[in-house]
Amino acid sequence: MRCFALSLLAFTGLCSHLLGAVRTKVDLVNLTPEIKPGQTALIAARFRCDPHFHIYWKNPGDAGQAPSVTWSDKAGTTTSEFIWPGPGLLDQAGVMNFVYEAESLILIKVSIPDSARGDLLLKGKIEWLECDDAGCYPHEKEVTLALKVGGQNDAYKYDPKLYAELNPSLATTGEINGKTLRVTVPAGQKLKGTWFPERNFVTPNATFKQKHLGDTVDFSLVDATETLNSGPINFVTKTAEGGFVNIAVKIAAPAQRLDAPSNSSHGEWTPWSLEAQAKALAEGKIVYVDFTARWCATCQVNKRVYTQEAVLKALADHHVVMLKADWTKKDAVIAAELNKYGRTGIPLNIILKQGQPTAILSEALTGGEVISALEAVAAGKPYQASSITHPFVIWLLLAFGGGILLNLMPCVFPMIGLKVLAFAREAGASRHTVIKNGLLYSAGVIVSFITLAGLIIALKASGSSVGWGFQMQSPGFVLGTCVLMVVLGLSLAGTFEIGSSFAGIAAGAGDAGVGSFFSGILATAVATPCTAPGLGAALGFAMDKDRSTSETILFFTVIGLGMALPYLLLSIFPRLAALLPRPGEWMETLKQAMAFPLFAYALYLLWVLNALVDDAGWVRDASLGLALIAASCWILGRWAAPHRTDAERRYGRITAGLIFVGTLVYLFGSLP
Repeated sequence: MRCFALSLLAFTGLCSHLLGAVRTKVDLVNLTPEIKPGQTALIAARFRCDPHFHIYWKNPGDAGQAPSVTWSDKAGTTTSEFIWPGPGLLDQAGVMNFVYEAESLILIKVSIPDSARGDLLLKGKIEWLECDDAGCYPHEKEVTLALKVGGQNDAYKYDPKLYAELNPSLATTGEINGKTLRVTVPAGQKLKGTWFPERNFVTPNATFKQKHLGDTVDFSLVDATETLNSGPINFVTKTAEGGFVNIAVKIAAPAQRLDAPSNSSHGEWTPWSLEAQAKALAEGKIVYVDFTARWCATCQVNKRVYTQEAVLKALADHHVVMLKADWTKKDAVIAAELNKYGRTGIPLNIILKQGQPTAILSEALTGGEVISALEAVAAGKPYQASSITHPFVIWLLLAFGGGILLNLMPCVFPMIGLKVLAFAREAGASRHTVIKNGLLYSAGVIVSFITLAGLIIALKASGSSVGWGFQMQSPGFVLGTCVLMVVLGLSLAGTFEIGSSFAGIAAGAGDAGVGSFFSGILATAVATPCTAPGLGAALGFAMDKDRSTSETILFFTVIGLGMALPYLLLSIFPRLAALLPRPGEWMETLKQAMAFPLFAYALYLLWVLNALVDDAGWVRDASLGLALIAASCWILGRWAAPHRTDAERRYGRITAGLIFVGTLVYLFGSLP
């Protein structure tokens, strides 16, 4: 029961939102003592971060968002874009960011009109993202600044050397050798510091690993999200005097596209961005966008479509630009893009072409559908997946059938063995017992789906973006489920006997009817990362923002009925149950064998945790924690066995409990 409570608490934790206090002071300051009509003044957005906090440069790096300002009143003046000081490089467990810490001034040029007199009151809203090792917190603040035309202005001191845009630029050349960019250091310059790219033609990791070799600097172009055949190629770096300088690079040889398929049968995915999508569409190309995440099991299953020769050939023949929108960390920009298509979750696969309606594919992909959609878009014809044109009753049938097929999905497979064992034990039991347990199991599944529907409705009403399997975005829930899988697996392998705890009940170890009910809850909890064929489109329809509360609840109830149906039929019709083999020695073999799917699922969940949590040190601790939990289970099975003395059993339980509980307290207490 403790494991169930742990999972339930982690699941409930989805609904809590941690609001960070503002740890950065933000205002506008004037930098120009004498402000004259017809001339230009300098002001600045001043950011003062608390210790261990930072904000981001115009190119934030691997993660983050640059500050911005929106003016509500400029008093007749004209303002420039931000003029950025040179950044610093911050390595957070392998995540490379370009940041500012402590105090930083981001400059703004203000053109004063010829007719300006008296006071000029500037009003605006500054938005920024502040981060520390624990997380990131978006904030905004209304700011004002009064400028007096004349020479009576207080001027805040700043260092012009820190602003590359205010200093003379340096020009140089570069060349591409394979997937390496080699830039020649401008003659007579000593520029040994980090060269920061102003856009992502070099990845932040490649920026960190740049190599200074004599009078050249080498950068790897692998995994870059932008190519070098468009736009300026500028770097910013620190000078020997402590200032910053802009380096404009001219490529000596034509740059090669790094995101294009290398031949007719192989394509390469590049990270999605609004800019990359817009650029490809403006060039008249077909764009395929895969909205995906590492925790989304259905997304991973869909990817097998991209290994089919016919699909790869179609993508290459139509010169498709393939963009991957990775929503593993629930990026706000991608969430907004999903919302444009009426989606609150993934998977979502779309095909775009300038001037044509968007082709939205089914959530459960097939190679034939991808090819058909590509051909339609290439021919200038609208495309609509057949699965999203059905009347309401067809949606319900899809939901029902998808619920049945959920039992065959990889997320549910580990639970099937547990239920097979339970039904095998019941094969010789009374019909009343078998029917009762089947009904209670079905009730557990259906109640869980209705509860899930209610939670989704509540989160949607609060404005949150949620979708199928959304709890797998919660590190706490994933960790709790991972621990539960390890404990269940060790019990099945014979390391110890759970007895009457929840996990044992879920595995069918006891005869109590409540065990079957909780077994249904567990099956539902682990089923949600998967989407069965036919269910994906129905889920998208059910969770659409235009669906009513009653429709959403009905859909989830029907899914639950479908998932519970095979077990309900086995319990109601004894002849079907009688087809199962009688209990015997084979059950112990099957029981131990079924531990391995549980261990495999625990490894998958650990992989999901690695994607959700940026702190590699914590993921390492979680792996060691699972080993300690396994050790506690071994101690319990070894020293609390019935043949031991009372004292040995007591000390065995105490030792195992201390290790188990202590490990969980540490892992959940330090969870990023």
